[in-house]
Amino acid sequence: MKKALPGQEEVFIFERLGNIHVWDFFAEEIVEAVNKNLKNGSENTYLENLVYRKMTEWMDRYLKEGVTDDFLNDLNAALHEIRYSKYILALDILPSESVFPKNGYVAKYDKIPSPEAYAADDFSKLLTSGQLKRLKRCQLDGCEKFFLGPPQARWCSKSCGSKFRVREKRRRDSLR
Repeated sequence: MKKALPGQEEVFIFERLGNIHVWDFFAEEIVEAVNKNLKNGSENTYLENLVYRKMTEWMDRYLKEGVTDDFLNDLNAALHEIRYSKYILALDILPSESVFPKNGYVAKYDKIPSPEAYAADDFSKLLTSGQLKRLKRCQLDGCEKFFLGPPQARWCSKSCGSKFRVREKRRRDSLR
């Protein structure tokens, strides 16, 4: 069984076929996978495309609405299909300030959830981990990529920022 990532405050655990696994995710990898699906989704399986499409919808809605009561109600409704069991977990899996094991909730993936529920589960992990506070969408016309960046960031990459500045300069030059 894997241990939690160092410095990770919340641990996400799932069980599949009787084995417990720690979901060691990195928000950057998830955002990158969603962006890859935006560009060429046909390379994935049908179910992966559905999961990524739903993740895109959740991320887009989060950026437009923020965390509203309606947003949380819809997310919770989508999560309803995921079943959890309560476990007492060893300290190497779920670290504790005390010397005693802690309670943990483990998602049961023996029955594969629908793509909608799977996407909602992954999105909820990002949301509750605080990783989405840096989520943004590129502001370059024609680029729809998501990225994690500082508050002032406007573009997903240096090349998008450069393209924007070149377009703006050409637009200003054409007005002269």
